[in-house]
Amino acid sequence: MFIANKLFRLSVFFGIVILVLVVYFGYLFFEPYLTQDIITIEIINKERFGSEPSKYLIFTKDEVFLNENNYYHEKDNADEIFPMFTRGNKYKVKVVGTYWPSLNRMRNIVKILEINGVPVKQEPIKLD
Repeated sequence: MFIANKLFRLSVFFGIVILVLVVYFGYLFFEPYLTQDIITIEIINKERFGSEPSKYLIFTKDEVFLNENNYYHEKDNADEIFPMFTRGNKYKVKVVGTYWPSLNRMRNIVKILEINGVPVKQEPIKLD
């Protein structure tokens, strides 16, 4: 009886849509805390992502990483760390996100911790 009612079906539909949106935006908000990882990578190649500003691709043997500014990852240093990447070097980096190649979803490199075993000291930019 309830299922035949159009108003009931409409309210269930909007309830499910709202629930999906809450889960999706909740995941975006908590993604840096749920998927953060520190890994060691060796760079094979690096590229700018089309003509988009502050968006770069970092290629390794096993995975493709993204280096982009992202509000949810609290990252705004993509242009600063991209020149630090050099082919053949090994890096210890902090990454956030999940890698799903079929969905074009790549992990974002948030911070470089070491280059060839040497710790990197990243200081904040001082504006004069």
